[in-house]
Amino acid sequence: MIDNMTISKQYNLTKDAVLLIDKGDHKVYWVGTTSEKALRSNIYLIKDRSEAIIVDCGSRAEFQETINRIEKIVPLSNVTRIFANHQDPDVTSSLIDWLEINPNIQIIASPNTNILISHYIPNDQDYNFYNTERNPKLTLSSGAVLEFIPSPFMHAPGAVTIYNHATKTLFSGDIWAALSLEWKLVLDTDFDNHIEYMNFFHENYIGSNKIARNFLFNIKDKDITSIMPQHGSIITQKNISKALNYLKYLKCGSDFYRDISDEELMFD
Repeated sequence: MIDNMTISKQYNLTKDAVLLIDKGDHKVYWVGTTSEKALRSNIYLIKDRSEAIIVDCGSRAEFQETINRIEKIVPLSNVTRIFANHQDPDVTSSLIDWLEINPNIQIIASPNTNILISHYIPNDQDYNFYNTERNPKLTLSSGAVLEFIPSPFMHAPGAVTIYNHATKTLFSGDIWAALSLEWKLVLDTDFDNHIEYMNFFHENYIGSNKIARNFLFNIKDKDITSIMPQHGSIITQKNISKALNYLKYLKCGSDFYRDISDEELMFD
């Protein structure tokens, strides 16, 4: 996994795609945005031989910046699939722009997410939908396997993460996202200092600790060496255990609300 020092020497983050993991025929790139907003988007591209798959394509405002980066790696016609963790505009609204480039592009999402992202698409336009509930694993031409692991209410009801067996990477969506103006692509500082920036997001967007623990149960047997969230910094192997424990003990969402008794809700 590449570090920030190497990135600063080899890449210009204002315009370059960054090669994060290289497994020969199977590579993972960052093609996101360096917007000065605290909620900047991490968009990833999986290149498997000649095929390219985008993980969370981002907003329409970021579309041109994203394709400029991708064109440094592959022709846009090689982008055959787009994965959507959930339906929010910062994650998926540029789908409509990608469908203009390639109407046959396959959109990978849960049925719940698909219902909502269909509202970005003109009514008379069909599109190719890959249902992650019916097909929870996708084997690519190199033999690499992408496994789609549900993460409901983290923060959307139909949210799904990807575990990449070839790279031992978890594309986590909004889980482990962080909000900070002091952004670095890879977390190379102490994890404890990063918690403040994750709390800004998780306390407001994740449903509850019960929900977080249910997601952890879904991934507890996975060998994870890197976590790539939609916002904030990539978490590398040295901090994986701390990241898992962060969720295990996270207080968020409905945890901040008190229980209301039946007596307090007496109606005529």
